[in-house]
Amino acid sequence: MEPSFSKLQTLRFLLPILWKISGVALVLLIGITLIQAVIPIAQLSLTSKLVEEAAQLFQGNSVSGLRDVWLLVILQFVLLLISALLGSVFKYTQQFFNERATLYFDEMMSTKVNRLPLSYFDNHLNYDRLQRTSFSIQMQGISIVFIMLTMIQSIITVTGFMVVLYQFHWLLSVGMFLLVVPMLWTYLYESKASFKLFVQQTPDERMSSFLSYLLKSREGAKELRVFELADYLIGKWKLISKRNIERKLALERKTIGISLGMQMISLALLSGMLLFALNTGANGRLEIGQYVALVQALFSTQTLIQGLAQGYSNLHQNLLHASEVVSFVRLADKSDQRGKADFPSPIKQGIVVNNLSFQYDGAPSPSIEELSFTVKAGETIAIVGDNGAGKTTLAKCLLGLYSPSSGSIAIDGMDYAEIRAASLRSRMSAIFQDFVQYPFPVWENIGLGELAELNNRDRLKQSAEQANIVSFIDKLPEGWDTVLGIQFDGGHELSYGQWQRIALNRAFFRDFDVIVLDEPTASLDPMTEAAIFENLMMLTRGKTAFFITHRLGSCRFADRIIVLKEGRLVESGDHETLMNKDGEYAAMFRKQAGWYTKEWNKQKLGV
Repeated sequence: MEPSFSKLQTLRFLLPILWKISGVALVLLIGITLIQAVIPIAQLSLTSKLVEEAAQLFQGNSVSGLRDVWLLVILQFVLLLISALLGSVFKYTQQFFNERATLYFDEMMSTKVNRLPLSYFDNHLNYDRLQRTSFSIQMQGISIVFIMLTMIQSIITVTGFMVVLYQFHWLLSVGMFLLVVPMLWTYLYESKASFKLFVQQTPDERMSSFLSYLLKSREGAKELRVFELADYLIGKWKLISKRNIERKLALERKTIGISLGMQMISLALLSGMLLFALNTGANGRLEIGQYVALVQALFSTQTLIQGLAQGYSNLHQNLLHASEVVSFVRLADKSDQRGKADFPSPIKQGIVVNNLSFQYDGAPSPSIEELSFTVKAGETIAIVGDNGAGKTTLAKCLLGLYSPSSGSIAIDGMDYAEIRAASLRSRMSAIFQDFVQYPFPVWENIGLGELAELNNRDRLKQSAEQANIVSFIDKLPEGWDTVLGIQFDGGHELSYGQWQRIALNRAFFRDFDVIVLDEPTASLDPMTEAAIFENLMMLTRGKTAFFITHRLGSCRFADRIIVLKEGRLVESGDHETLMNKDGEYAAMFRKQAGWYTKEWNKQKLGV
């Protein structure tokens, strides 16, 4: 795509959105812009007449005395008052429009991000793009309309001033047009170089922001103190920040030289035009009022032309930024890649995984490769394996969060690709290792699992009773209304294990057909873990459940165990079958059990 076409597409994308945000505000802003554009031209004419009348009055040649002077002063006052009132209305309308636009674009960004495939977040280049898009959508996207309005106002005013200059002599108008070329070239060069640097620095800016956040965050506070990392991380942050600053200053030094050259050319042209005007006046072809108006027109036009050149440069740069927004918004949604069928609920036959492979973007090899297995409706499946075996990747594929690189997953004979994304998601639930700790009241934390029932307190309490956490909730300072976490005023902090129990309840509050539990009891003590696993089996009865665990003792609860190694399925069967097989699972189980029996033997021997 050619750059000019890209800018045109960007404008065609943005303008309807800006109209949608507030068409009335846009019309008002345009109207004020047009009126303010002609006020300077009227003021120039009034100034010329006022100076001439004042000169006649001072020389005693005025026929009407102070009457015409008073009239001209009153007209000037009225024009200035109108300009001030319009300026105030413009400022308020601009603020109103800015707030509405910021809200709209932020919502659009958040909505778009959550419609992208989960795999989008597995590529570091996409994080750079997200940061650039966030910056562009907040700053440049909104300012484009005001730059254009300012340019329209300046063009109308400059046109009026050019007419005035042409009436004195056509060379003055030509001279002013010549000012545009060096100014425009300079500002365009600067805008292109600035945008190029902005793109180049995104990874460093992201790392700098991350380090700055880490140094000030609660999440990093413990390790920074235990390992005394503050000075090291501050040094790392300063190194990156200084590198960014040096790049910006290098660009600034380069553009300053070009800008000074441009200004020297502009000043030379302007000085030449002033000398030409003086020479014309000296020959008796200009009245004093005309000369004052001419000088005012020259300086005003020079300022406006410089503003126009800079405005066009800013518009060019902002359109480059806004093109990031356009390309981001046009990324394919996950919903665009799904079929039109509804989820077959309740599941009658089961789930068939056929030659399933998934490879992360940029990874040298697949994370899971050619997995094939069948799960009956209502079965509970344990997925085990070493770290990096592909367990979590498989879980995300089973939830429809990742689309397979090859192979397929079908439910009751219907391929995931044939099912609407919203329908698929509505019948699934999950808890992940890195679950979210929402700084909300208890009831809202749990109710987020099923938004349609968020305010149904009876069902929330029933769900908590089934999850066996009612006694825990009742002990909190405000019970169900206790705000969790200490990020905000009045919040109550929980242990990680307690947070995990809240997250588990949230997962089971949902009305699901399939549930995936990724290390659901990793932060719980053994007694609580055993009780919760017994409870989990009850809560998942009649549902199809997958749980990932490193504590192989809990696999006894599963109907079947799937063993992964280096992304491949190496064993499948129940606990007894796999132990008798004496393969990969049996080796892992005995090794893990050995730690406990070793400790027990030591205690018996009094060691």
